[in-house]
Amino acid sequence: MPAPKKASAPVPKPPRSAAKKQPLKEGGVTMDVCLKVDSPKIRQMEKKAAQRRGFKWALGLITIICFLALLKITVQEAILKNPQFALRDVAVQTSGPLTVEKIVRATLLTRGENLLSINMRALHTRLRQLPQVKDVAIKRDFDAGLMTLRITQRQPVAWLDCPKLGMIAGRPEVGYLVDDEAVPFPCDAVTEPMVALPVIRYPELSQKTSGTPIEDLQLTAALKLLKELEQRFELGHPQLRSIEVQTPYSMVAHFTDKAVITFGVDDLDVQLARLDRVRIEARARNWEIETLNLLARQNVPITFRKPPDLAGLQPDPGKTVSLSKPTSVR
Repeated sequence: MPAPKKASAPVPKPPRSAAKKQPLKEGGVTMDVCLKVDSPKIRQMEKKAAQRRGFKWALGLITIICFLALLKITVQEAILKNPQFALRDVAVQTSGPLTVEKIVRATLLTRGENLLSINMRALHTRLRQLPQVKDVAIKRDFDAGLMTLRITQRQPVAWLDCPKLGMIAGRPEVGYLVDDEAVPFPCDAVTEPMVALPVIRYPELSQKTSGTPIEDLQLTAALKLLKELEQRFELGHPQLRSIEVQTPYSMVAHFTDKAVITFGVDDLDVQLARLDRVRIEARARNWEIETLNLLARQNVPITFRKPPDLAGLQPDPGKTVSLSKPTSVR
């Protein structure tokens, strides 16, 4: 009987080749090796190549300079010195206290100046620096050689009077006007329409910057009151002559019928409604109002220049009506 075969042992794997192992580097020196070959002939060839490159760059630069010079001459002869683009006249379209002559002087334009060379932004800035100017629109007409300026001026609504700041109403050079946006500007010459403007007297005004809005509560209230009273004048009410800002909370308005009416800075709508009722009653009864104080919320004080017609009026019990001159009704 044959003997059983022994189980063969696993064949061991051959060891890895030593060539595949990455040896550990414990240290070393890195050297840069210059492989450039240097010789007199090579140096001469490099010098000639550099000379050729320099010649090409110089030739290109000269060509560019000549082209730019030719372009400049062409532009000057064809455009800048062309009489077709010369400025012949300046037309100003405006309405307001600022004269056309002063506007033209502020432009610094000269006759014969090329329209294409004018700096429009600088021209716009120069005109906007005038305190009387609110907006500017500029148009160039190359065919006619015309520069058209459309100037929107600030329209004055009143004189601003403050002797402390050297602002005297009705006088040129020292007189200041104000528009509905509370922007003051000087008056160069007093014209007939300006003489008829009402006056806002504000002794305690603290700002005088021309062309800059005045941020003041009392002046804002005075301008609002002026606007409302001007609208009522168009409806037949007496015309306003002046408004005086007496205190931080009160204003006194003077009218052509010699009436003196005191208003508060706040709640102008309520006070004006009361004034309308008094005016309607005064017109119906031929009352001549001398003073009226609308600051009081009840029992509004009112005086008359002559005894008023009180027929049909029923005063409150316990209160008397004085008919002396001037007459006071409460």
